[in-house]
Amino acid sequence: MNRRRNWLMMLVGVALLSAGGCTVQQQQQVLGSIGSLIPGSSNSIITPSSSPTPSEQAAGQAKAESLPDPERVDAQWVLRTMQRAMTDSPAPFQECLDNSPCKIALTAHLIRLQKLAGGTLDLPPVYDRYDLKRGKE
Repeated sequence: MNRRRNWLMMLVGVALLSAGGCTVQQQQQVLGSIGSLIPGSSNSIITPSSSPTPSEQAAGQAKAESLPDPERVDAQWVLRTMQRAMTDSPAPFQECLDNSPCKIALTAHLIRLQKLAGGTLDLPPVYDRYDLKRGKE
């Protein structure tokens, strides 16, 4: 169920980028950077872990049910993934942020994500010129 929410959040971001006027190439570059950090994706640089045992699945499910706000935890995971992608491969994100319609869509998505996660992006100085911090929507 958590994976569905994670993918839903990613799809919402994709929809925002698409509706925001980003070119297909910009969308592919940004999504390719993000996809490289998702275990199991076709271009993932992270190897998926072995399948959990039934007892591990039960423990994980019990833990997930006891979380005070699963949506916040999911948002934190997506925010960390975005942060890592933006740090490891800044070029496609900078290209998007230099294009006004794409910048508006990506910035709005990142700010909403930060609010939902209750955290902020910790990015290298190359992003300082862009207004990507929480509360500036």
